[in-house]
Amino acid sequence: MKAEDIEERVRAAQLKQRWRKLDLFFAAMGEEIVNLFVIALALVLLCVPVAFGVGVTWGAAYWAGHVTGQSWIGWGAGFAVFAFFCRYVWGSRLQRASRRAAEALIAGKGN
Repeated sequence: MKAEDIEERVRAAQLKQRWRKLDLFFAAMGEEIVNLFVIALALVLLCVPVAFGVGVTWGAAYWAGHVTGQSWIGWGAGFAVFAFFCRYVWGSRLQRASRRAAEALIAGKGN
């Protein structure tokens, strides 16, 4: 074997090793990004019921105040809707179900 052939093989092996390291780096980054997306999805599952309730509360307060022209009626409607969500939605099975879904999502990712 010629010296140039050996040098060429050594360079090729070094280049292959560099590409392998770069590939492993990108694979690790991709895995971390996927883990962050799973955590974000779990947070969304936990927060959606609360965000929906707050949005409906605001909408009811705005609508009642706008229709009647009395801001205190809007505040009262908002309070009533908020109390309803606190009693019958956020403290009930829906919140527990969303919590279980988020935990299952995170536990499933760990496998």
